[in-house]
Amino acid sequence: MSKDDKSSTYIMVGNEDFPVVSLIRGGEIENFRSVYGPFRTRYEAEMVLKVARNIFKFCQNPPNNGVKRACFYYHIGKCDGACTGLVSKTKYRSKIGYLKRFLNGSSSGLLVSLEKKIRRLAKNEKYEEAEEVRKMYEAVKWATKTRHGLAEFLKDNQTPERAIRELKVMLSSYGIESSLERIEGYDVATTLQMDTVGAMVVFFLGTADKSSYRKFKLDGSNSDTEAMKQMLVRRTRRTDWPRPDLILVDGGRPQLSTALKLIKDVPVIGLAKKEELIVIFYEGKFIEIEMPRRSKGLQLLQQIRDEAHRFGTGYHKQVRDRRSLS
Repeated sequence: MSKDDKSSTYIMVGNEDFPVVSLIRGGEIENFRSVYGPFRTRYEAEMVLKVARNIFKFCQNPPNNGVKRACFYYHIGKCDGACTGLVSKTKYRSKIGYLKRFLNGSSSGLLVSLEKKIRRLAKNEKYEEAEEVRKMYEAVKWATKTRHGLAEFLKDNQTPERAIRELKVMLSSYGIESSLERIEGYDVATTLQMDTVGAMVVFFLGTADKSSYRKFKLDGSNSDTEAMKQMLVRRTRRTDWPRPDLILVDGGRPQLSTALKLIKDVPVIGLAKKEELIVIFYEGKFIEIEMPRRSKGLQLLQQIRDEAHRFGTGYHKQVRDRRSLS
């Protein structure tokens, strides 16, 4: 309906050896470039690029002029390192090809291609590369899972980004290096050791992924920590579920100690309710960390913990009501 689209915003993917991804105005479009849009506002286009960067980790400053210097996004874990020479031209152009299909709306075909690539890499025992592509697959699936999926992903996206950044900085000071893309939160709900259930919630890139939530019916004849142990044992057996980048248990030292005995290949932390202290096992001892109440990182952990409690309590009520009715 616009009479002149020269001021409209587009996403442009260049044709360099290491293609540059940027925003342009309608009047700057050239025929040999791949262009996507127009977007209603520049902000909307920027938000789409934020989501795409989280998924495909393309570079802000690829080395087309021969100069290799780490870009800003490399330092915060959102660039795989084309700018530093860590990614070959072939691999980078392949990733940009995925990005183009994503921007073009060809998500179904893209998911099929990624799934085939995961299987091929796994068959050739290239497990690290397969894990990298699997994360990309999960991210694309999340962002396009419904007609409104991308809009949900974009909504208030800056707050989760800031929260994850704060958590990364805090955790790295205690030897925990993680992308924090997929965080799983666990809680146990029971009444006098009856109708005991467990709840697992999943936050992907700082946003609740309710399609990945899981419920567990548990034996509540023992303590809450034993119930937590049952749930985590059953979780570790589900190798078909995506691997988390961080596990958060509701509670302090007892719950964290139980989890650490079972989980060896994923960072695990606890969040104690009373004082809202983050509990970490570091250098052979438990450490309690107090983050500022206004910290977005703490607020994200609280949101995950509270969501696990809400989800678990709701399931507990269903189980209790069914027993009472019978």
